[in-house]
Amino acid sequence: MPKQKTDKPKVQTRATAPKRQPSTAQLPTFNARIEGIDYGILDELTGYAVRRAQLSIYADFSASLGAYDVTPQRFSSLVIVSNNPGISQTRLAEVMGIARSGVVAIIDNFEQAGLLERQDSGDRRAYNLHLTKEGQKQLEKYKQAVKEHDDRVSQHLSAKERQQLRALLGKLCVEPK
Repeated sequence: MPKQKTDKPKVQTRATAPKRQPSTAQLPTFNARIEGIDYGILDELTGYAVRRAQLSIYADFSASLGAYDVTPQRFSSLVIVSNNPGISQTRLAEVMGIARSGVVAIIDNFEQAGLLERQDSGDRRAYNLHLTKEGQKQLEKYKQAVKEHDDRVSQHLSAKERQQLRALLGKLCVEPK
């Protein structure tokens, strides 16, 4: 009778895996403007312009941090937890504007990678979230990559224009009626 292996193999999670360069086949490609296409009314719509810019920016973000398996949502989650130690999963979901189940999946991923830990809050239904030392270390690496990404995608704007753009976009974030 063959001997069964009982030791669990060590699995290296994607979040802590060494940086690898994504192949060009993995990178999303997006051309915000295709010559010869009549966009009609779309050229007059603010939402359409914002969405096209977002797709272009997301493609660059993916190229910059995809090797770490870090999406804008995951990066934002780490930043919020880092700056708000002890935040609850429910509050993080509210801040992120996503379902609580979505936050649980993100937190599970980070916890498995050793970047974040849940701590008992005294309420069995809620946990306080904290970055681990490894989480802080990885976040600093991600921040640098995101800063380089942000500089790259906004390189054609002056510092004043960048500030103005953020302020104008903030005005588009209106409360639903």
